[in-house]
Amino acid sequence: MKVLLTGGAGYIGSHVTLNLLDKNHEVTVIDNLSTGNENLIPKNARFIKCDINNLTKIESIIQNENFDSLMHFAAFIKVEESMQFPEKYFENNAFNSDKLFKICIQNKLVNIVFSST
Repeated sequence: MKVLLTGGAGYIGSHVTLNLLDKNHEVTVIDNLSTGNENLIPKNARFIKCDINNLTKIESIIQNENFDSLMHFAAFIKVEESMQFPEKYFENNAFNSDKLFKICIQNKLVNIVFSST
């Protein structure tokens, strides 16, 4: 299976990537590294530094590959910060995710796994 995985430089995303690679799946990781760590991305995963709100780049990546699924783990998760800056969290976790899903669906990438935490 060929998987596009967002948020792969975070704790959950990097562990999912490891698990997929252990099962011989091909994984392309997208992460903007705003909170993740590039060292967490397994070396045998393809890495593209990109923000999920860069729809032009995301669409190009999807159109140039034949992914079987999207696994979406790119979310802000700091509770205290989310209380101070709720707009930032809504923008990324809800609005940008919605735009990402629409781009995927428009390009026939419809197998989507989503985790907001």
